[in-house]
Amino acid sequence: MSSSTIRSLSEISEMETIHLSVDLVSAARRNIGFLRSVYECQWLHQRATIIEAIRRYDEVWMPLISNLTVEGSTPPMVLPPLDVEWVWFCHTLNPVGYRKYCETRFSKQIGKPAIFNEENEEYALMRCKQIWVQKFSSEPFENEVESDSKNPPLMNKDLFNEVEKHKFLYSKFAEPYLSELVYLIAARQRYKGFLYMMQRFGDGCFRFVPALDILLMLLTHQ
Repeated sequence: MSSSTIRSLSEISEMETIHLSVDLVSAARRNIGFLRSVYECQWLHQRATIIEAIRRYDEVWMPLISNLTVEGSTPPMVLPPLDVEWVWFCHTLNPVGYRKYCETRFSKQIGKPAIFNEENEEYALMRCKQIWVQKFSSEPFENEVESDSKNPPLMNKDLFNEVEKHKFLYSKFAEPYLSELVYLIAARQRYKGFLYMMQRFGDGCFRFVPALDILLMLLTHQ
């Protein structure tokens, strides 16, 4: 390819890039805020807390969201408590494993709702709490395990390892400029160019390591 035909990702035209149905700018902003909340919650990184969060995710949240999910429809506007949402977030960062889990256990894919602002987030959390209390009255909505309690048995080692692997993910996106609107708009355009490149050149792109802004969009778009 000659130097005259080489373009940066941001130079690929809007007409050439892939259309995205998700507001990635707002979603990425929320993701950074979510990762910050997880990072700052020291109790959420205790082994006993993580094990209990995984149990709650597996035994309560996923059956709950599965019952509300209709294939082919928009994901229901519900959001679990922070510990469970963190496990869900980490699980979906392994899309192959997550899809297999959903198909094996629920015979369908379970998507995430598009929640981009505090008002929608508060509504989704309250709605989840109402359903949770009604359907699983014996299960507290918040994770009540004591951080210094004896570790319960680990039922899902693979998922535990996924959560542990991403515990410091926020440190990659902690710089304030990463949440600025101008930066995120440019990142979205470069990400669309990245998807176009992946689609056009196929397997030859899988050795590429995405830049930080593209990585943020990629994690958000999972």
